[in-house]
Amino acid sequence: MQRDWLVVVKPRVKLEIVYFILSLATTESGERKLSKEKFSPEFVGGVQLQSALMGLTLAFKKKYGDDAVKVTETFVEQMGTMMGNNFKERGDVKGSGIKEIERVFRIWLDPSTAPHKMKTSMDGSKLTVNRESPVLCPAIVVARQMNLPLEMVCNTVAFPMFKGVAKAVNSKAKTSNIQRSENKCIDRIEIP
Repeated sequence: MQRDWLVVVKPRVKLEIVYFILSLATTESGERKLSKEKFSPEFVGGVQLQSALMGLTLAFKKKYGDDAVKVTETFVEQMGTMMGNNFKERGDVKGSGIKEIERVFRIWLDPSTAPHKMKTSMDGSKLTVNRESPVLCPAIVVARQMNLPLEMVCNTVAFPMFKGVAKAVNSKAKTSNIQRSENKCIDRIEIP
């Protein structure tokens, strides 16, 4: 689908378009599941960013194949590291332990998922981040609006960003996905 018209649309109108797309999501019974009142500007910004990245990746994939996906994954991880450094500065986070990673993730994710919050738990040098319905992440909305598999959006943009934010706090942080679905997502960060 051609989306060139979006380039010339004013930013406020773009935001309204995203709100409209979000409001279209419905439950299986046909009830509206999402509405613009439930999403923070941070969440909408995440949807816009991930939509743009996926759109560019898919366009370049036609010409360059899977290399386009690899380039996007690398770029997004680096972008996540830059974002993580900004969150560290904003929250005056100085250390590099698992508690500091959890604090940076709270600074990043709590505004995006408001009014809900993702659950986190720590066990030694491991941090588990658990998102359960009704909490949504931008990747779910992007996958729906672009008619893409959730796994593709997560692997290409969402998870590399997650990884980059963690590495901003501790460059040795290892990330893994334990479970991924629209209803529940569990990711783990571990410091060796």
